[in-house]
Amino acid sequence: MTKINVLSTEEAIVSNLMRNPDLIGKLKLKPQMFSDDKIQGFIQYIMDVGKVDVNQIYYKSREDKNFITTKRLGEIYNSKGTDKMFFMQDQMNLLESYVIEQAAKESSEYQSMPNRTNFKHLIEQLQQLDSMTIDKENPTDNYLMEVMDHILSDKPKEFIKTGFAAIDNKIMGFESGQLNVLGARPSLGKTALALNMLWNITLEDYPTTFFSLETGGNNIVERLVSSITNIPLHKIKQADGMSDDETSLIMGAINKIKQHSNLRIEDQAQMTPQRVREIVMKPSDKPHVIFIDYLTLMESDVPQRDRRLEVEKISRDLKIIAKETGCVIIALSQLSRGVESRNDKRPMMSDLREAGGIEQDANMIFFLYREDYYDKELQKNDSGKSDIEFIIAKNKDGETGTAELEFYKKSQRFYG
Repeated sequence: MTKINVLSTEEAIVSNLMRNPDLIGKLKLKPQMFSDDKIQGFIQYIMDVGKVDVNQIYYKSREDKNFITTKRLGEIYNSKGTDKMFFMQDQMNLLESYVIEQAAKESSEYQSMPNRTNFKHLIEQLQQLDSMTIDKENPTDNYLMEVMDHILSDKPKEFIKTGFAAIDNKIMGFESGQLNVLGARPSLGKTALALNMLWNITLEDYPTTFFSLETGGNNIVERLVSSITNIPLHKIKQADGMSDDETSLIMGAINKIKQHSNLRIEDQAQMTPQRVREIVMKPSDKPHVIFIDYLTLMESDVPQRDRRLEVEKISRDLKIIAKETGCVIIALSQLSRGVESRNDKRPMMSDLREAGGIEQDANMIFFLYREDYYDKELQKNDSGKSDIEFIIAKNKDGETGTAELEFYKKSQRFYG
């Protein structure tokens, strides 16, 4: 088991200063604000010399018996219990503790000798303590640095490709922190497309999870195997009338899926955003990509009487999870029957069922449309092929428009 180094807040500040000497410019606390007298001496020393030089600090430790010991310095320096990003927050936490402690001390002294003069002194001291603050860093500088690093970097910005050139050429791919929505009428192909994307992304070694709230896990695997092997889904479901070659292909596809331990398929009749958070919080070198089939079957962690308000809460929570964890969420959504009443049955954002805040929260919104869904005479029963329009209705950072895809329903396979 990995040993976790537990540092106090004061030790974490010292550790960060030793590991990142440039942080001395952001040190806002005074030595007396630290409760540990050895750490007080450390802070006073680096303030006196105006820099953090690890070699000089260790020399000081060896020569000065009143200074923090070399053994403790080594433990603090080598600890993995802190990170540069927490430096300002640690200082704010320590300042808050100092202010509360000093306020209690001043109040206690007043109570030992209460009179009007001491009362005025107490008020002045409490006002001074209350005014002590540490401003967080201006986040604008961090954003500017990120953009500058991206522009100057030889490494291109990371986009998670869907595996369909027609789509990726328009949206460039998914980016970490996004909530995206894929909407269509029932049985039009959205689950099949999501599984095709899922497999393409899995093959690029991204951790992926498919939450199925409507269809059983076995059925999802059957669909995925059908799309991988190009064997008709009905054959796989019946498990009958298959040739030896087809059986071999299916076993090979199942083995491929098993080898990708970063792929999860979960079927849950009841699911809340908290379950999504649990999955994406697991350590990973790459952004986790989540598919939810489908959004309006989810439940809120805090149930609402009004279903529309509940869907708004779910949508907002998913957006926050994506932004905070850097994952990508693609939520599938049913469309209302209102689309059926129009002459042009191509979906619009207002067709999203219980849309609520989905339109606002989503980075991108996609719709699927195929004419043969409404005109049975256009269906090609022999091949099962359909021409599908992948409509990009909303794209916060790029173009909207339509990508042309081919869908072979018998094998659940998309091309484009």
